[in-house]
Amino acid sequence: MTARVLVVDRNAATRDAIAELLGEAADVAWCAPQAAAAQLRARGFDAVIVDGDAHAQVREIAATGARVVVIGDPALAMKCGAADAIARPFVGAELVLRVARAAGAADKLRRPRKSDVLVGTGAWIAELYDRIAMVAATDASVAIFGESGTGKELVARTIHTSSPRRDAPFVVVNCAAIPEPLIEDELFGHVRGAFTDATRDREGLLAAAHTGTLFLDEIGELPLPLQAKVLRVLQSQEFRRVGDDQDRRVDVRIITATNRDLEVLVARGSFRQDLYYRIAVFPLHLPPLRERPDDIPLLVHHFVHKYRGRLGKQIDGVSPGAIARFAAHAYPGNVRELENKVQQAMVVAAGRMVEDVDVTPPPRLGTGRVDLSRPFRELKHEAIDAFETAYLTELLRTHRGNLASAARAAGMDRKNLWALVIRHGLDRARFKG
Repeated sequence: MTARVLVVDRNAATRDAIAELLGEAADVAWCAPQAAAAQLRARGFDAVIVDGDAHAQVREIAATGARVVVIGDPALAMKCGAADAIARPFVGAELVLRVARAAGAADKLRRPRKSDVLVGTGAWIAELYDRIAMVAATDASVAIFGESGTGKELVARTIHTSSPRRDAPFVVVNCAAIPEPLIEDELFGHVRGAFTDATRDREGLLAAAHTGTLFLDEIGELPLPLQAKVLRVLQSQEFRRVGDDQDRRVDVRIITATNRDLEVLVARGSFRQDLYYRIAVFPLHLPPLRERPDDIPLLVHHFVHKYRGRLGKQIDGVSPGAIARFAAHAYPGNVRELENKVQQAMVVAAGRMVEDVDVTPPPRLGTGRVDLSRPFRELKHEAIDAFETAYLTELLRTHRGNLASAARAAGMDRKNLWALVIRHGLDRARFKG
């Protein structure tokens, strides 16, 4: 069955151009903006594409329950209730994926979670969607490279939901979060009697991902002995549970991600060269947020739309002053750090708009001047946050991400130190090595 798509545009020729881009995946109809609501009441559509000049109709169309994809200003589109948006210029592959995600119908397309929308504008996001479209239909191994917080898991999930495996499990394994003695059991499972507490057979996460996708996040943290076992899965689609004497077959696609330079790890001997070649068949590189500052306003509006329901806040938008404050941060934690700051601002916002006073401003220490127009408590918290972030960053760098060693040096309880690290959005994995 084909997805039904309505194009709302003043020019009927737009329908023909979009129909050509979508190909056989969609049955494309057209109407002028003023006729959109009537068309939707008369016929059901899986997705609606609205030209950016027709924003006045977006809110009305979205109110009917239709999934709207806007071609134009993404920030304005999301404020009007669009499900997704695509900025000009764009490539055909990006439009196909965004419409497919919005449509979610016809059994051949899967609707993603709202949090699974890739947000960005400009050439980098167009190229990323183009490359996702190239690789999603295949079973090629994908390696995603980028700093912590740049959205590597989101890209992996997008590849999965755009692939023929979309209806099968997407299983995430964070190789940095599972203690080394436990990761083999977590990944491959065990048989009864394999060790003292093994009172029954246990399926691992690899078996749980059968027919679907296994996402190995922070693959650079995987111990060398396990690297050989993962290599075997990639080569033969076979594995062996802990304590078992029989091999088992599995049908799984493996996507990996890392914030480490794997070529450096290979040169050091801490990462297998043959595994590196196997996982990096199709590499994807995600830029840090500091290299795409134009995305910050769009991301801010996206997170406001995402969290206002969860936080129970009736927030309609973000003031220009607040956007300026968000944009003034350096964001070493990338998009994840920005997401945290948006949530913080929403929590303290008193009205229906996030204002500049709600946004924690960037540190301004060492200037010798104090902004007396701002409350003492606000300035104090800002100074403390800036000090804690700087101190924790240097502490983790010095101790190469080793939390126990860092806690001893700081004279702190390990749990309290870990809570501070989490609060400030720092990923200790990036300090390792």
